Amino acid sequence: MSDAGRSITSIILVTYNKLEYTKQCVESIRRHTQQGCYELIIVDNASTDGTVEWAKNESDIILIANSSNAGFPKGCNQGMAAASGQLLMLLNNDTIVTPGWLDGLKRCLFSDDRIGAVSPVTNSASYWTTIPVTYHTIEEMELFASALHAIPDRMKWEERVKLVGYCMLMRREATERIGPLDECFGIGNFEDDDYGLRMRLAGYKLILCGDTFIHHFGSVSFGAQPELYLQTFENNSKIFSAKWGFHPGEATHIRMDFSTVIQRESHGFKREECAILEIGCGCGATILHMKKQFPAAVWFGVERNELAAQVAEGSGITVFRSSEPEDWMLPEEGLSGIIIGDSHAYGTPQAMKRLVGLLAPGGWITGCFANRFYYENIRQYLDPANVNAQRQAAMQYTLQQVHQLFVQSGFAYVKVTLAENKPEDQQAFIGMLDQLTGKAISNELTAAYLLVYGRIAHDAPQEVTGDEEQGEAPAPVGDASAADERLEVPVSESLKVPVSESLKVPVGESLEAPVKNSTYADGTIQDDRKPVLPTQEVAGALAEQNDVMFTGERLVVNQAVKQDYSSVYHEHMSRYTFAGPLVKGLRVLDAACGAGYGSAMLKQAGAAEVVGVDVDRASLALAERDYGGSGVSFADADVLALPYADDSFEAVVSFETIEHVAIGADWIKESARVLKEGGLFIVSTPNRTVTNTPIYFEELPFNQHHRFEYRTSELIGELVQYYAIEAVYGQNIYDDSLFPTMRWLREAHGMAPERAATYKREWNPHELIPLHELKSAEPMYIVVVCRKNKRQQGG
Repeated sequence: MSDAGRSITSIILVTYNKLEYTKQCVESIRRHTQQGCYELIIVDNASTDGTVEWAKNESDIILIANSSNAGFPKGCNQGMAAASGQLLMLLNNDTIVTPGWLDGLKRCLFSDDRIGAVSPVTNSASYWTTIPVTYHTIEEMELFASALHAIPDRMKWEERVKLVGYCMLMRREATERIGPLDECFGIGNFEDDDYGLRMRLAGYKLILCGDTFIHHFGSVSFGAQPELYLQTFENNSKIFSAKWGFHPGEATHIRMDFSTVIQRESHGFKREECAILEIGCGCGATILHMKKQFPAAVWFGVERNELAAQVAEGSGITVFRSSEPEDWMLPEEGLSGIIIGDSHAYGTPQAMKRLVGLLAPGGWITGCFANRFYYENIRQYLDPANVNAQRQAAMQYTLQQVHQLFVQSGFAYVKVTLAENKPEDQQAFIGMLDQLTGKAISNELTAAYLLVYGRIAHDAPQEVTGDEEQGEAPAPVGDASAADERLEVPVSESLKVPVSESLKVPVGESLEAPVKNSTYADGTIQDDRKPVLPTQEVAGALAEQNDVMFTGERLVVNQAVKQDYSSVYHEHMSRYTFAGPLVKGLRVLDAACGAGYGSAMLKQAGAAEVVGVDVDRASLALAERDYGGSGVSFADADVLALPYADDSFEAVVSFETIEHVAIGADWIKESARVLKEGGLFIVSTPNRTVTNTPIYFEELPFNQHHRFEYRTSELIGELVQYYAIEAVYGQNIYDDSLFPTMRWLREAHGMAPERAATYKREWNPHELIPLHELKSAEPMYIVVVCRKNKRQQGG
C-alpha cells in the first residue's frame, strides 16, 4: 500500500444529545474500519443525555466538550483543528458505516490529485445521493453494502458541484487551502453547500462515490425540533444568498428531469461528438451530471452570476456572461442542443427562432415553462390580494401554448412532458378544480411546470410564414403532439426537510424500508422487488446493448434496464418467450423490432428465419450489430407499407406496435397481406380500459408515443375482419375492485366497495393469462393469437 493509503484518517463527529445513535455509529466504525488507520474525535455541543460522560470512558475517543451549543460548523472546525490525520472525515452521528466504507472512499480520493473531497451514497439524504435499498435490518444492510462495495466501479463515480456533509472525506491540504467552515451559518444548514463551492473555486473536484454505501437515519438532531430547523433553514438560505449572490437551491440544482427527457428523445446522442448549450447553467451542476452520461459532448453555458460562472468554468464548461446570443462564441457547424431552465424569456416565436438559428440540422431545444393550470398557480391567480396576477399570467403557459410556440418556431417534432407533483393534502381542492373545468385536466393541475422538447428537421429549417407568426400553427410533422407524458419528479428535492422523529427506526432493532412501486412516464408500474422469471434464462443468452440508453419508447437489453426498469423488461421478455414456441420452423416478420433483441429470441426459439423491420435507423444499425446473423436480418420499413410481396411470411409478430401507427385497421390489413393463408399473427397492445380509462378511442392517450389505444372488444372487432381468433391473453391483471369508478358505482348503489378477498386475483405483472380465466378483472395489455382467414387473399 502507498504512503497515502496508510495515512491516518481523522473521523470527526459533532454531537448534540442522541447518545444511542452516537454509540451505534461509533460501534460500526470500530467494527468496519481497520485499527490503526484512524483516530476518532467527538466534539460535543453541551449534550444533556450523558454523551460526555460516556465518551470520557472510551479509550479510543478524543473528546472536545463545549459548554454550550457551538453549532455544527464550529464543532467541525474544532475537530479539524485537533486532528492529526492527513485525511479528514466529517461524519454525522446518525449514520452506520459499512464493511469497506473508508477504503472505498479513499480509493476514489486517491485516484486523482485534483479530487478534494468524496462522499458515499446512502438511503436517506438530499441532493440525489440516495439509492434504492432492499434491507430491513442492520445485518441485511451490511450485506447490501458489502455487495455494492465488492466490485469497485469507477463508472459509478460522479463529479458534483457540492456534496452533502453527513459523510465527507477530505484531503487536509484542500481544507487548509480554503480554510475552515464558515461559522456564520450558526448551528448548521448550508455550511456544506458553501464549503463545497469554495473547494470548487479552489480548483478541486468533488466526487459522489456510487460504489460506496453507508446508512443514514437523517436529521436526528433537528428532527426533534422541526420549528427550529425551518427557522434555521430560512435564515441560513438568506445568509448563503447574500454571500454568493444566488439561492442555494437554484444555481446548484441538478435538472434530473431535463436529463431524463434528453436521454429519452435524443437516441444515440452519447455516441456522437456534439455541442450542447445550457442557458442559465448556474454552477454547472446539470452539465456535470450529463457529462458522465454523454462524455463525447462539448458543453457551453450562459450564466450572468460571476461566482456561479466561475464554479462552472472549473468543470471545463465554456461560460458566457452575456444573455445575448450574438455574444456567444459557438461552433460554426451549430449546436446539437440547447437547454433552457427558465424559458419564459423565449416565450414568443421570434425569440425562440433566434435560438433555433443556432442549431445544426436535427438539433433540439428543451425548455421549462411554468404551468398556468398548476393548482397552486390558479390559487394565487384567483387571490383578490394578488397584485401580480397579470404579470404572473404573462409568465405562465398552458400545454397547448408551449406546443404551439415550438411548432411556430420551426420544430418538426414536439413533445410536452408534465412534471408532476401530487400533494396528498391538496387532492380535494384539485378535484374541485378538475370538476369546474368541465373536462379532465387533473394531470395538468398537478404539474408545476412543463418540459418541452423540440427537434428541427435534419435538413435546413424552413422559414415561417406570416400567417404562422400570427398564431396559425402549421400541421405537426411526424409524431408532433400536444399530448403529454408524465414525469414524476420531486419539485423541491434540494430542500433538506427533516423527517419526523416518529417516522425513524428504533435504534438497535431494525432498518425497516418499505418495498416501493415506481410509476413511469408511460404508466407502467414497476415492482421494485424484481421477481425472477423464466424469461431471464432466455434473455441471458442475448447480447447486452450497454452503450444504448433506454428512452422509454424502444426497450433495449442492458444492465441499466434490467436494474431500473425491471417490470418493463420482464413484460417484453415474457411476450417474446411466449411467442417463441408458436413460430418454431416458420419464416417470421418481427414488426417494429426496435433494438432487435426480440428477433434474436424468436430465432433462438426455433424460427426458420426472422426479418425485423423498424422505422428507426439508429436502432436498426445497433440491431444488426448485436443480433444480426444467420437467419436474422433487419430492414428499414414502415409497417403500413411493407416492402414485401403478398404471402411472404408464415408468421407476423407485432408487440406494442399497433398503437403507434396512424390507423390500426390499416396495419392489421397490411399484416394479413404479407401472410400466407393460415399464417399466424401474434399481436399485443395496451388495454385502454386500464391505461386510459377516461379517454375515448378518438382522443389522444396520455402516453405521447401512442396515437390511440384499444379496448379489448375494439381490437377483436378489427382483427376478425381478416383473422380467426385462436386465443386471447391478458398481461398485468388488475382486479376491478382497484378501479375508483367501480367502487363509486357500488357505493352509489348501497353496496360495499370492497370485493371479497377470496375472489380477488393475485397480481402477477408478467404472466400471460388466458382471457377466459379472467372474471371481474382487466389486463393492462392484451395479447392475441390469430390466423389469417382462408377466405382472405391478402386484402
